[in-house]
Order: sequence, then C-alpha cells, then structure tokens
Amino acid sequence: MSVHGLESVPRYRELLDRLLGEELDFIPQGFILEQDDEELAFLKREEMWCGQVLTAGPTAGQASFVQLLNPVGSGRIIKITDVWVITTLAAVVQTALTTTVRGASGAAGLVPTDTRWNSPITPAATLAARDPATPNYTSGTSVAFGTDVLLGSFASPSTWVRLPHPVVVLAPGTGFQVNDQTVNQAMFAFFAGRSRIARPEEIGP
Repeated sequence: MSVHGLESVPRYRELLDRLLGEELDFIPQGFILEQDDEELAFLKREEMWCGQVLTAGPTAGQASFVQLLNPVGSGRIIKITDVWVITTLAAVVQTALTTTVRGASGAAGLVPTDTRWNSPITPAATLAARDPATPNYTSGTSVAFGTDVLLGSFASPSTWVRLPHPVVVLAPGTGFQVNDQTVNQAMFAFFAGRSRIARPEEIGP
C-alpha cells in the first residue's frame, strides 16, 4: 500500500523525486525502497564501490593486513558488504574493527562499480572516479594490532575466498581490517560495499 509521511525520510523522497521526476507526498505502491534494483542506488546518492586488490607483506615476524578506515570528519557512512582474501599458503585470517590509521595508503582506492559516478566519461580515458570520502584504504604488516576489536577467524585455503562475514558499517573515524595469522606471508585482499553522505542524526546525538 502507499505510505504517507514521505517528507520525513529525505533519502527516499529524493530517490523517488529523481526517479519519477515529480515531487511526491507519499510512497507509491510497489516500492520496497531498500530492496530495489542496484541501479537505483545512484539516485539515492549511494555509491557502490569495489576496492582494487592490495598486496600485504611478507615481512619477517609480522602479520600482513589490508585495512579500510573511514576518515574522521568525512561526513559519510561506508558499508562493507564483501571481503575477499587469498594467502600464499593455507592459513587462518582474522577480521577486526579499529580506530588506528596504519599502513601506506593504497594507490588504487575505492572505485565506483556504477560508472555514472565517473561523469563526464571521456572516450579512451581512465575511469578514475574515487569515493569522495578519500577513505584510508591501506595494506602493510604489523607485529600486533593494539586495541583493534577482533570479530572473527576464517580459513584461507590459498585460493581466492569470499569470507562469510556480516556487513560492517563504518562511521567516521572507524575502520575494518583483515590480517593473516601466519607471519612472514603475503596476503592479497579487497573489499566491496557502499558509501553515502550521512545525515546529521545518523552520526551524532
């Protein structure tokens, strides 16, 4: 059925205004707004992204890691929906939440998988758009991970594996990392998810 009170949910009002080309006072029948086609994410100004593969290690006596940190003051919410990893030999990898900026910034960055974010598109040119939050997408090695909060441990069978990990939502100033529990071993990983501008009530009291 139609839902009134649309004006109290700006994200959805803006989506429907752009999609249908008119201002509405209610949600039309048939829309399930968080389960609609992926292509509608653009109209909500929600960027689908994929981080390019980063290589970590090996370094003697240290664990390899790949990390994504949403910068303090970014004003954005970054959601991680997919975590892919491979280690040189079969190993156990761990995931954790962090507030620590570590590693050298990855040169690849987060690339929109909806190419409309690359506008204007120039023939034969690189599709070079990046998440405007300029997240700290990094790789490196570490002896320990300090106050990081351990989430889970998963087998990495020396082939690419998508970790069966729950969705992680990063507020500004928080991050997520995956690390190889076998020291002095190379690890490769990349993440995928979504990013959007946060409304004030979503990131503060």
